[in-house]
Amino acid sequence: MQLYRKIAIAALLILTMLTVQGRSALAASDISPVQLVKSRNEAVDKILASAGDNIAQSTKEKLKDIINGFIDFRELSRLALGKHWKARTEQEKKDFTNVFQQLIRNSSVKKLEIYKADRIEYEAPKISGKIAKVNTIAYKGRKQVEVLYKMHQVGGGWKVFDMEIDGVSTDLNYRGSFYKQIAKTSYKEMYDKLVARLAEK
Repeated sequence: MQLYRKIAIAALLILTMLTVQGRSALAASDISPVQLVKSRNEAVDKILASAGDNIAQSTKEKLKDIINGFIDFRELSRLALGKHWKARTEQEKKDFTNVFQQLIRNSSVKKLEIYKADRIEYEAPKISGKIAKVNTIAYKGRKQVEVLYKMHQVGGGWKVFDMEIDGVSTDLNYRGSFYKQIAKTSYKEMYDKLVARLAEK
């Protein structure tokens, strides 16, 4: 009798876990591309407002997580390497993605003033199947910066795989740089330079 009771309790716990996981997945898929970008920007703005001029390293690490948390670095890496991605082994792809991700995370907090805006306009998203585009315009004084977020669905949620800042694509910008370096030397030397740059932090 006690054995049956234990089995029943275990079954109930599993059912509860599955229900909670199902609700979590549903909640993630319910977040629209615009809401995702807006919540990210609001979280960054809140931290910067409370941090003031002196931002601690721990705060910067938190900002890195928030700023880059919705980026699909695997896809960003694939697009940035372009034709050179297929020639890489799976381990090389993982290594490149890891180094590339860390470099972008570090550079994202070097000029935090770019995240400070008087107001941000969010245009209605353009969604086609599993691809979405969210255009935003940030105003700071008389200046304005237009950022287009290109997103796709990953695991029921939205992830950014490219950003166009005033018409300049992040993927294409990096790709042009990587192509030139590989053409001059080799993929390995280009990758080694990225690793060396990361070590300079």
